[in-house]
Amino acid sequence: MTSPKVDVHELIAWGLDEYSYRDGAAGFDSTELAARIRRANTRLAERDRYATTNALLEQETRDIQPLLAMATQREDLHLEYQSLDWTLGVVDLRLLLAFQRRLIFSPSRQASFTPKQGDWPGLISLAVSSQRSTEHLLVHNGSDTDRLDISLHSNNPDLQLRFTPKTSGCGALPLSLYGGSPFFEVAELRGRWFLRDGYHRAYHLLQAGVDRIPAVVIYARSIEELGATTPWFFHDEQLFSDRPPRVTDFLDSSMILRYERTALRKVIRIRVEESLEPFDEIQEGQGERL
Repeated sequence: MTSPKVDVHELIAWGLDEYSYRDGAAGFDSTELAARIRRANTRLAERDRYATTNALLEQETRDIQPLLAMATQREDLHLEYQSLDWTLGVVDLRLLLAFQRRLIFSPSRQASFTPKQGDWPGLISLAVSSQRSTEHLLVHNGSDTDRLDISLHSNNPDLQLRFTPKTSGCGALPLSLYGGSPFFEVAELRGRWFLRDGYHRAYHLLQAGVDRIPAVVIYARSIEELGATTPWFFHDEQLFSDRPPRVTDFLDSSMILRYERTALRKVIRIRVEESLEPFDEIQEGQGERL
């Protein structure tokens, strides 16, 4: 059985990271890759140096304030950003920087409906959408009596198992599945504006000619609050350079490398083991009785 494939769009003008799937992709050799990188570097060098610009559109934000105020009342919105300095506002996608190196597209997944520019109710619905899917395949062993191995397989790479005390009671464990933030997020850090979450939505919106979109606007105090902390994202030296990567660069064929790789799935493994152990007052004091 042939493994499903996905399309990768990778920004290449800011150096390459270690990524085995790129190295093993068919369709180009090292000479061609080097030539494409040189072309991307040449195009980047032709760009003006970055100038600080406010991506938050004050007039549009005021114009739709009643709609934004209604969306702000959502409880899940406050839970998601309870430790952050945030608000809702309208932003210009063309002014946002990108810390993601790659976008992954599944040919089998149909693009969602894209509202037109000026359809503010539709754009708010797209930006402040409902919860992301937690659909998964559960695999478990049924042989051992003193041990249980469980695996959750999902197409959602952001699926997580979270501790949620409110779900406890009646024998239920205080755990729940979380599909990742469903919100379109923009963050400001050190005077620069970044797309924090919603890269695929931004890509399709820009393709459709929509560049003004409501978003959760976060005033980040650190690179950790920005979210650009994993090894496969761009680092400070690229993000705060004279010519940083932009979200619009994903739509410029001269700035990206396109190739296929095998589709990946998110796997969460849980092992439950039973034992009898001496009573430990310190551990008991640190726990939470349910």
